Amino acid sequence: MKMQKNNKKSNKDKPQTDVSGNIITFSPAWAARVEEIIGRTGMHGEVTQVRCKILEGQDANKIIRRNVAGPVRVGDILMLRETEFEARSLIQKRRS
Repeated sequence: MKMQKNNKKSNKDKPQTDVSGNIITFSPAWAARVEEIIGRTGMHGEVTQVRCKILEGQDANKIIRRNVAGPVRVGDILMLRETEFEARSLIQKRRS
């Protein structure tokens, strides 16, 4: 007897965005509240660097630095797909 190979890829690598009926499921995310706006970054200042506090999950109550594209204010809730990595800190260039 020949053994059949399972050619299915694991669902861990790609986010689940299945549409079944009226329910849409996405990859898991954890809520974080924006505590402080640090500054603007990116080539044209299109990204805002913020300090946020993770509200749930394994890293609850941890404060991390993240880059956010689009409008953001203090008190906004961000949904983070991962909470382990931080954005690099902004380096302020001083003019002499």
